[in-house]
Amino acid sequence: MKIKDILNNSLNNEKKLALGQVLNLSNPEMLLNKDKKLTTQEYKKYKKIEKKIDKGIPIQYILKKANFYGIDFYVDKNVLIPRPETEILVERTQNLIKKYINTNNKQINILDIGTGSGAIAITLKVLNSNYNITATDISSKAIKIAKKNSKKNKTDIKFIKTNLYQGINEKYDLIISNPPYIDKNSTDIEEKVKNNEPSIALFAENQGLYYYEKIIKNISTILKKEHIIAFEIGESQSRKIQELAGKYLPNDRVIIDKDYNGFDRYVFIIGGFKDEKFNNIRKQL
Repeated sequence: MKIKDILNNSLNNEKKLALGQVLNLSNPEMLLNKDKKLTTQEYKKYKKIEKKIDKGIPIQYILKKANFYGIDFYVDKNVLIPRPETEILVERTQNLIKKYINTNNKQINILDIGTGSGAIAITLKVLNSNYNITATDISSKAIKIAKKNSKKNKTDIKFIKTNLYQGINEKYDLIISNPPYIDKNSTDIEEKVKNNEPSIALFAENQGLYYYEKIIKNISTILKKEHIIAFEIGESQSRKIQELAGKYLPNDRVIIDKDYNGFDRYVFIIGGFKDEKFNNIRKQL
């Protein structure tokens, strides 16, 4: 069996990714070497992965690897597969830090709530090794995976097993979170996601708003005077989260931002900055 035979028989991107993984070749390299014959061992390995793909198992769980922001992370069924939408959250949050908090090159204290694989925390640390980052998760298995990814990427991050920020007493410049936000009663969810990814990291009560309120309600106790809270959200939740911010953080400003598909996907709650600084933030997002 040649590379071109498999490529011609499948337009499935996951299967192409699997073949590339087996052969240790990129897509362009596979096309350049399309007449190369697979060894018996390579073919058997590919077919084994293909069967799992056909059963609906995400390729990231099969390969135990997901790429996020150009960084490879170990993932398995105990953590969510990091997604491109969250890369945008990191990018826009990083822009805010660079432009409006880190003006004097001071050390920035960051808390990542519900870290999962550690993708957000580790990526921020890779982007700036001077960040002082703490990451929490209620799942001991997730914390173990996040620590593994942190070690692999040589990042110094403090991981704590706790519920949201229970027991945390430090003050933070930035708090970032991509919490579970799918309505527990929702039927509008991809079967592959529902059947494979951890439900504890997907679903929430109160129309998916439960964790946002839990986080925002007492968050002022761990915020510095000048601060930013960054959330990824469900596309229909922006108004409700804005109301929660108004209720619990009445002096803060709220920015709602869209993903590349035009959906409301991010909420930034900003407090302690002078009005002109806040107006500049709005222009830069």
